[in-house]
Amino acid sequence: MNKKITILIILICTLIVGIGVSLAYFVANNSNDGNETNLNVTTERLGSILWTGTKVFTSYDLLPGQMGIQEFTIEKNSDNGIGIYEIDLAGVLPEEFGTDIEISLYKTTDPISNNITVDVADPTLENEQLYQEDSLNITGTPELVYQGTLTNNSQIILEQTDFDVTTLEKTTYYLVYHYKNNGNQDNQQGLTFSGTISVRIINEKMSFSESLALCNDTASNCMIKNAEKSEELVYDETVDNNLRYIGADPNNYVLFNNELWRIIGVMNNIDDGTGTEESRLKIVRNESIGNYSWDNKANGTGSSTSEYGSNDWSDSALQIVLNSGAYWNRTSGECPYGQNGATTTCDFSNTGLIETAKSMISNAVWNLGGLSASINITSVFYENEKGSVAYTGRPINWIGSVGLMYASEVGAPICSPLLQL
Repeated sequence: MNKKITILIILICTLIVGIGVSLAYFVANNSNDGNETNLNVTTERLGSILWTGTKVFTSYDLLPGQMGIQEFTIEKNSDNGIGIYEIDLAGVLPEEFGTDIEISLYKTTDPISNNITVDVADPTLENEQLYQEDSLNITGTPELVYQGTLTNNSQIILEQTDFDVTTLEKTTYYLVYHYKNNGNQDNQQGLTFSGTISVRIINEKMSFSESLALCNDTASNCMIKNAEKSEELVYDETVDNNLRYIGADPNNYVLFNNELWRIIGVMNNIDDGTGTEESRLKIVRNESIGNYSWDNKANGTGSSTSEYGSNDWSDSALQIVLNSGAYWNRTSGECPYGQNGATTTCDFSNTGLIETAKSMISNAVWNLGGLSASINITSVFYENEKGSVAYTGRPINWIGSVGLMYASEVGAPICSPLLQL
């Protein structure tokens, strides 16, 4: 299968979004009808993550000042797998509780040396009301990852963490809920509050070979097949009618170069530099590789006529880093920074392109047309990018592998310090 990929790398503007389905794991109830208040967690398998919880707190009617702890663990469930998991909490409680329910989440990979228990106090009677001033007993230094209040219909992200099961240590979490004592709380008697916690995989990253195997076709054709099924894929109705992902958080993640990247879309009529046109998959790196100058060549160097470089991508200082310099060769070196040819040390020995990734890339003609005025319309950007108008003396196209995102791909020219192909 011949897989040719046009690659984009974001320098400044990163997108860290994903989608998934939340599953309820436990419900905690505060009631005054004599029933036990239980925190129950079931065991679930989410891709390569195993989520396990146990009931660790049981009581009858919760009293103001009382605390409870729910303990659960997350560990690997397979030999391979990388992605992002998220722990969410949803609260449902009458307005009468206000902000009296405090939530804290701690975690540790060493629960023997780092753990949390509750020091249970004896109930006391004050002003004809019972109170119980429990307190936390913290052993060691478990990490506090969230602290806040549970409010009606609140949706809280307690934790969002990258994982790689080859290095993932079993992690123990302690969810502490505290029914705070704020004096006379007669208006809360007989009412119930509840919380639902869920663990979800935002994205289970797959290699290209894995994702293509599921579709059994080329990457471009797989996306075309999914276009009729997904509201996130649309044809852009430009002259090339490219198939693009849309929306604030499309599920367009792929594993490339042993990193998380995102698919922009299938770009049609891409010239490989020899006049042969084909459809190509265009992807963008999910995270920044650093903060560098687009170009800062000194006056008289290349096409530069000032100490701020030029607007000519064909000899841009950054273009050289990406296509033949430190990033392309997965080494450390000097990258453009500031003005007048200044540089800063940059190290891509762990983030540059590996040989397997480079073998999946081939040259493409990058159009360098531009606008003579600022017009914030994506279709107009695209038309002019592929046009024949450029700054005086500048080329209208460039043949290479790695480039910057076009303005038409971000909706407006606000993320210019981006790398694309």
